[in-house]
Amino acid sequence: SAFYSFAAKHMITRSKSRISEKDSSDMDLSSFVAALTSALQDSQVRACLSDIVGESFRQELISLKAELKQKDSVIKHLDRRIESLESQNDALEQYTRRNSIRVTGLPEVEHEDILDRTLKIVNEDLEVNPPISIMDIDRVHRVGRRNPDRPRSVIVKFSTYRARQSVMKMKKNIKARLPSTFLYEDLTKERSTFLYKARQMKR
Repeated sequence: SAFYSFAAKHMITRSKSRISEKDSSDMDLSSFVAALTSALQDSQVRACLSDIVGESFRQELISLKAELKQKDSVIKHLDRRIESLESQNDALEQYTRRNSIRVTGLPEVEHEDILDRTLKIVNEDLEVNPPISIMDIDRVHRVGRRNPDRPRSVIVKFSTYRARQSVMKMKKNIKARLPSTFLYEDLTKERSTFLYKARQMKR
């Protein structure tokens, strides 16, 4: 600012006047340093220097704050974009599972024919009508690592959404035949976690 420019010039002028009191042509380095040190003892000179340094620091701080604010805005924008993409990806993944169901609690049998067991459950235990045929099932398999204390879940992917819905509509019938076995929608990991937390909050 004009004030600090004037102050700087005033300080230099005062320093020169202090130094000029000696014969500058004969002044060696040590004498120059001594004269400058003496000038800096002046309270007004020190005040000017303090103000100049303080103003410079303040301007630098303002500049850094503006830069950080801009970067923070960019980061927030990227966070929102990532959240949006993750949501879209989750919705797309869930759509690919729309023809599938997850069966939990079904005891594992060594060398089991999981397709045959699935057809028996939906047609005999659930009493789905019209019956589900082998052509209505795209694929069926267990998921996860083997656990001697708990049977692995079974994923059943039907050929059509209609076949899947005909099974889900009758899932309540499984309680009488297989009370420890349950049928659920095949949810994504994110939605499954959200559902689990919601159930925990209700307890």
